[in-house]
Amino acid sequence: MSTDFPTEQDSSSSRSDGLSHDVIFTLLSQRHRRAVLDLLLAQDRTLTLRDLRNEIVEREHSTEITELDDEQAKQTMVSLHHVHIPKLAEADIVTYDQDRMIVEPTEKLEQMESFLSCASET
Repeated sequence: MSTDFPTEQDSSSSRSDGLSHDVIFTLLSQRHRRAVLDLLLAQDRTLTLRDLRNEIVEREHSTEITELDDEQAKQTMVSLHHVHIPKLAEADIVTYDQDRMIVEPTEKLEQMESFLSCASET
């Protein structure tokens, strides 16, 4: 499987854990991925894709998910399932069981914490 991320040899800013700064910044470049990482760090446990979707949609719209249009929730679920969670899994930040729709943090997640705090939206 090819990767969209630079390899350790491709980047002069590689870290000893195997994640280059280019990979880290690419992962943090999208708000949904930042939200997933933040939620996984805060919860410190495995979460379902539905849990992640609900939290992200509620944060974005500052309201309960039950108050929102189903289309907004559906679009977020699709982007998480097909784009954002697979990118995090490819970088070994999470493991993703697509059949059960479960996202589990790996040890590399903690290494992202300092970068995430710098990239957090206020």
